[in-house]
Amino acid sequence: MSSRHRSGLFAHAYSGAISFLTSFTIGVAAVSLAGCGGDGSSSATTGTSSGSTSTSTGSTTTATTLQVVAPVIDCSQLASVDITDIGGAGSKIASATITTTTINGATVQLCTVKGTLAPSNTFAVALPVSTWTQRFAELGCGGLCGNVSDPTKQSSFSFSYNCPLVQQGGFVTAATDMGHTGSDATWSSDTQKQADFAYRGQHITTLAAKKLIKSYYGQAQKYSYFVGCSDGGREALMAAQRYPNDYNGIVAGAPAAHFQTQNSLYHGWSVVSNSTTGDNTGNVVLYADKAKVLHKAVVAACGGTSGAPDGLLADPRACNFNPVSIQCAAGATDTSNCLTAAEVTTASRIYSGPTDTTTGKRMLAGSPQLGSEANWIGVEVPNSNSTDAPAPVTSLFSNMIVTGAYNLIFTGSPTMPNINTFGYHDGNFYTDYLAANHPLNDATNPDLSAFQNAGGKLILWHGWADQHISPLFTIAYYEAMQNTMGTSAVDAFARLYLVPGVGHCGGGEGNPNIDLVSRITAWVEQGTGPSSVMTYQTDTSSNVTASRPVYPYPAVAMYKGSGDWHDGANYVSGGPLYNVATAAWAGSSFYTPYTAKVQGVAAP
Repeated sequence: MSSRHRSGLFAHAYSGAISFLTSFTIGVAAVSLAGCGGDGSSSATTGTSSGSTSTSTGSTTTATTLQVVAPVIDCSQLASVDITDIGGAGSKIASATITTTTINGATVQLCTVKGTLAPSNTFAVALPVSTWTQRFAELGCGGLCGNVSDPTKQSSFSFSYNCPLVQQGGFVTAATDMGHTGSDATWSSDTQKQADFAYRGQHITTLAAKKLIKSYYGQAQKYSYFVGCSDGGREALMAAQRYPNDYNGIVAGAPAAHFQTQNSLYHGWSVVSNSTTGDNTGNVVLYADKAKVLHKAVVAACGGTSGAPDGLLADPRACNFNPVSIQCAAGATDTSNCLTAAEVTTASRIYSGPTDTTTGKRMLAGSPQLGSEANWIGVEVPNSNSTDAPAPVTSLFSNMIVTGAYNLIFTGSPTMPNINTFGYHDGNFYTDYLAANHPLNDATNPDLSAFQNAGGKLILWHGWADQHISPLFTIAYYEAMQNTMGTSAVDAFARLYLVPGVGHCGGGEGNPNIDLVSRITAWVEQGTGPSSVMTYQTDTSSNVTASRPVYPYPAVAMYKGSGDWHDGANYVSGGPLYNVATAAWAGSSFYTPYTAKVQGVAAP
C-alpha cells in the first residue's frame, strides 16, 4: 500500500459538499493499515489469531485456531430471510449471490447479500463460502457516509493489510450507508435519517448480519468486532457506549467522536483563520507551498525527538516552535521561503485555536499539531500555491464539512448560527447551540463500564500528524475514561496508540501501516493485552522501507542509538516526552457521562 493518502476537494454548494463527502468516505474506507502478526508476514493458517508478546519488535506470536465452519444452506436461500423484525416493515433482502474476490493472490468465494433495512439503510454482507473462522466484523464508514463500502474487498477492512484472518477470508464482513445516499441533499434534515446516521444504522446492520450468519452456517459467530476510522471511529465508540453487547472487540481510529464540535467550531475556525476577511467571504491566506515551508521549519526545529534522524515529532506537544521565527523580513521581495506577516498570523491561529474571551479557556480540546502542516493541503489550506490565482475559503474541505453536517448539528436550535457567527470566543456556544444534539451525535461518554463488564476490549489509535481531527481530542477522551472509571479499570480493557508523523487514518511521513486487527483478536480471544505494536513505512510497490514500534500512551519509542534507525528492532520504550493532563476547556462537560438521545424508530 502506498503510504500516502490525500483527498481532493472541488465542490461549493450544499449538494456538492454532500457528494464530495461521500467520495471522502470512500477514500477513508480504502486506507488499510498494515502488518499482521507483528512482522508484516501472512504465514498463519486459516482460523489462526496471532497475538504479539511485549517485545520491541512485536514479532513473537502465539496462536489460537478456530474451526472453519461450512454453510448449511445454499447462498441463494438467504434471499428469503425475513429481516423485518430488525428494521421494520419494508426491510428486505434484495439479492444473495456467490461472488469471488482475490486477496493476496488467492481467490476467495463469498456469499454476498445485499438489502435494505427500513426506511433506507442499504447494506451488504459478505459471508465466506469455505473459509469462515466463526468471526464477524462490522466495517465503519467515514465522512458523512452515504455509500456502502464493498465488504468483499480487503481495502474496505481498515488496519488489516497482510492480516492472515482477513487475507484468507476468515471474517464475515458487513457495511452500510447508514441510511442515506451521498446524492441526497435533504437527508440531514430528516429526523429518521439523522438517527440512522448517528447510531441506528450500524447497529441494525450488525443485527441483520448476525441473523444471516446463523441462517447460512447454522450457528452464531463466536466473536464479533467493529473496525472503523474517522467517522467510523465515532461509530465504533458509539457502539461501545450504546450497544455494549454488539461486539467483543472494537478498533476506533482517529475518532470523530466529538461530532458537534468537530464539524462546527473546529473546522469553522480553520476557515475564518485562513481568510483574508476573517469570515467565509474572503480568499485564502495560507496556501500549499507555504504550508510546506512551514512544515520544513517545524521539522528542522523539532524533528527527530525519538533520537533517530527521521524528522518526525514523537510528541508534538514537546515542541515550542513559533511561526514568527520564519517571518519574512520587512520589505522582502522574495517570500517563497518564508511566511508573510499575514501567513504567520493564520498559522498561529490554526495551531492555537480559539479561546473564550471571558474565561480565557480554550474553546477546543486541541488543534492540528506541529508536524502536521504538509497534511493540511486539501483540508485547512488549498491544493493550489500562493503564486496561483486566489482561492476562496469556501473551496476548503473545512468549509464543506461544516456545510454538510450543519443540519445534523443545529436542528432544534432557537436561532441558526452560521460559520461566521459561531461562538468562537464564547463558551456559552456549547450550551446554547451544541448541547441539544450532543447526546445524539457525539460518542464522548467516558463511562464504558457496561462494555467492560460485557468483556469488551477497545483499541484507540490516532496519527500525530492528523490534518482532519486533532489527536488531542482522542487523548482528552482517553483521560476522561480514566477519570471516570479509574486508570486500572481502563488499563484492563483499553489501549491508546499515537503514531508519529501519520495523517488522518493513514498517510503522512511516518509509518502508517499497523496491525491492530490481530491485536484486538488476540486480546479478545486469548486475553493477550497488547503492548508494543510494530508500524511500517512502505514504498509505492508496498515494500517495507522502515519499521518502528509504538507503545501504549503516553510512552514513546526511543532509538537505542546504535543499529539501523529504520529497523524497529533498534527501539525501546521511553518515558513520556510530555505528560500534562488536558486542561479544562469550554466543551469539557461533553466528556462526562450523559444519557444518550434517541429519536425516530426504536432500534431492537
